[in-house]
Amino acid sequence: MRYSKLFGKTLREKPHGAEAVSHQLLLRAGFLRPANSGVFDFLPLGFRVLEKINRLVSEEFTKRGGQHFALPLTLPPSTLKEPEQNSGMKQKLAACRAQHRCEYFLAQHHEETLTALAGTLKMSYRDLPVIVGQAQWRHRDEFRSSVGLLCARQFLMQSAYSFDLDERGLEQSLGLMTDAYHAIFDRMTLDVVVLKTNSRNTKKSLSEEFMVMSDAGEETKFVCDTCEYKANLESAESVFPEFAQDDEPKPIEAVLGEGIIGVAELARFLRIPVHQTTKTLLFQADDRVVAVCIRGEYDISELKLANLLLCRNLKLAPARIVKELTGADVGYAGPIGLPRDVEVIWDRTTRARVNFEAGANRTDYHYINVNFDRDVTRPAEFVDVRKVKQGETCTHCKRGKLLERRVIKLAYVSKLGTIYSKELGATFIDPCGKIKPMVMGCCGMDKTRLLATVVEQHNDDRGIVWPEAIAPFAAHLVSLPGAEARAQEIYHRLVKAGVEVLWDDREESAGVKFIDADLIGIPVRLVVSKRTADRVERRKRNQKTTELVSVEELIQQLASPHVQREISHLNS
Repeated sequence: MRYSKLFGKTLREKPHGAEAVSHQLLLRAGFLRPANSGVFDFLPLGFRVLEKINRLVSEEFTKRGGQHFALPLTLPPSTLKEPEQNSGMKQKLAACRAQHRCEYFLAQHHEETLTALAGTLKMSYRDLPVIVGQAQWRHRDEFRSSVGLLCARQFLMQSAYSFDLDERGLEQSLGLMTDAYHAIFDRMTLDVVVLKTNSRNTKKSLSEEFMVMSDAGEETKFVCDTCEYKANLESAESVFPEFAQDDEPKPIEAVLGEGIIGVAELARFLRIPVHQTTKTLLFQADDRVVAVCIRGEYDISELKLANLLLCRNLKLAPARIVKELTGADVGYAGPIGLPRDVEVIWDRTTRARVNFEAGANRTDYHYINVNFDRDVTRPAEFVDVRKVKQGETCTHCKRGKLLERRVIKLAYVSKLGTIYSKELGATFIDPCGKIKPMVMGCCGMDKTRLLATVVEQHNDDRGIVWPEAIAPFAAHLVSLPGAEARAQEIYHRLVKAGVEVLWDDREESAGVKFIDADLIGIPVRLVVSKRTADRVERRKRNQKTTELVSVEELIQQLASPHVQREISHLNS
């Protein structure tokens, strides 16, 4: 490819409004142009990288038995009906009405469509297991548009689904998916960490998330500064601080504190430490109401609570329900005197306290000197439903501190189980002739975010440093004045040998060409000048040293494996 003919060139100035390093460099180097807020045109350089990512991902899944398919971008409303356990989870992003008056929606996922399709194939146990996948452009309602492809509104999604006979087979299929992702990230030389997680109110459970640590990330995780422990903010565990308590219980007392709700203000008013206050919050968990008590300085993790209660839908009870069950306004609920059908859940932080505060279930009133066994029933078990705070001690190594770190989430592998297959008829016939639901798993990866993440991890003060596996070209040939004819001869020889080469044939100064070569970031730079004579100056993008090599050596180093085998055969 001649750079003079390339559709889209480099920019000298930093693009306005681009915050992430990857966003800036991909725009400046001529890989992307903004089409709309959070939507991008892929110029030829960017498209070549995306194509190589597609090929690499396809190769790794094919090696592990994956098959590729294509499902429609738009779906009729009937296919968007999820199993009842997951009602309300999927939003309809866009709709269109066809000439024959049928409505279609823009597909965000294909769990339902593919599961229903599998059900029509009438498979037996001999047909399983199977892993099928596709890559498709999708759209999301993303509000962070200043970080480029890291949070693009239009993105290329790779997704794959497994169908198995049982849980054991599912584990093996998920293992293959996980292995494929590790191979993909290794080939791109990405430093990836894996986090096991469990999301509430979703069909996916027991997930593995693949991510990289980056200040440009869209999510925050807890990371231990000493051991390998990592966790989501909602599911993290830590050793919480405990404080000295009174030796003897004091008489319980109701105290008027008109309009005082916040724990810091309440603690000052009552002249007690914040850790002696108690938050009591009422939640609607599916079709019941529970009360959760936690030490005043902590917040409740709805993920931990939902997993504890095994509920699908969890939300704070509205003021009407709070008033009905406690007789008080929101902010004054407490564990004493609640209706018997309201289960009271106590967080571990409340276990070892004496003479603590709690709401009195009476507007403007609080109890002080509350004690277990005398004023309120001690629970059979204190549980962990709190959100961890930064700086607390890691539960795994008991030495490190938990720190918040921004991450870019690249991919996930999750269990679906039989939620979809039972409702949508994806069944198989077992060896005994019985009909059983297939056990499903899934994985997914945003390939456009992956492209940007590679740039986030592979750059320097001069520009991008592409890994060889996905670089737009294998070599960047730069011809200096007086050596154009020689450069053209070398260019044609490289192309004939199957080398992907970008030749900067412009009438520009050496400085401009070298700056652009570093910005674009192709792994190898080749310089042809009067000084190099019949040889070529070769320098790797991530190194400072150069060397003079012959064209034959270049072809031997850069040619495709097939051409290299032919050269080796001719020389033998």
